[in-house]
Amino acid sequence: MARTLPETPLALALRRDEPLARHTYMRLGGPAAYYAEPPTIEALMQITSWTLSEGITLRILGGGSNILVADAGITAVVLSLRAACNEVTFEDMRVTAGGAVMLPALARAAASHDLGGLEFAIGIPGTIGGALQSNAGIGDGRDIGSLVESVEVPSADSIYALSRSELDFAYRTSSLHGTDAIVLRATLSLEPRPRTECDAEMTRLLEARQASQPTAERNAGSIFRNPEGDAAGRLIEAAGCKGLTVRGARVSDLHANFIVHDGTATAADIAALMLAVRTRVAAVSGVTLTPEVEWWGDDQPPEVFR
Repeated sequence: MARTLPETPLALALRRDEPLARHTYMRLGGPAAYYAEPPTIEALMQITSWTLSEGITLRILGGGSNILVADAGITAVVLSLRAACNEVTFEDMRVTAGGAVMLPALARAAASHDLGGLEFAIGIPGTIGGALQSNAGIGDGRDIGSLVESVEVPSADSIYALSRSELDFAYRTSSLHGTDAIVLRATLSLEPRPRTECDAEMTRLLEARQASQPTAERNAGSIFRNPEGDAAGRLIEAAGCKGLTVRGARVSDLHANFIVHDGTATAADIAALMLAVRTRVAAVSGVTLTPEVEWWGDDQPPEVFR
């Protein structure tokens, strides 16, 4: 029997049944049982305390890429940190950025201070918090984890700073992933670089991305992780999956590791197409691809996510 959800204290300003399709790059998925954009870290901690006391799942929504929300929605408190954690401060060759700061904006801000190291992030549509969870990076090996000095997370009624030595970063994951840690802010170590050089590299990276990825269509970013020593896109294309469709969902003709849709697809269609792709790739190359996108839902996840 479905659980009866509690009423929320008015002071928490939680919205009920918020459509998450409004907040994700894929523009798919059902509602969150509760949703809020707390204005301060103190308000954020009040909500997390209530969530814990009620035994309700808590999810932090970053930029909205790399997630696929179940069509039925999710029984959870979903929080956006865009109001509470959006500050950026520079000191010498360090930048401290709130967990909701978007990576492209931070890369541009660093360049304006003649600081390099973040140019690779110009085309990554995610937040600092999400990037640290997944150790976001690009194909040449650059990633956010290599720049981290410290990360601040809430702990009970205080804020705790995790040093670099307390964190582990690997390909598309980190020791923060799968934990209850909420990234409030992070301090990154950058390097001196003239703004003109930073801008030139970011322009080159954006042009390459726009030429090779379906940036103008609804997508969630890279669908599968690259297996060690290979590229998921190459394997998917070699298996003849470009253009493969399930109803309104399609493997991009521009980049095989992207799934796009025409507005009529459902999250279930995306998951079914992912399974079809993984099955074909395994049959052709013997490689079983692992999803890079994360599934948000209450029930058992679709087969491709198990």
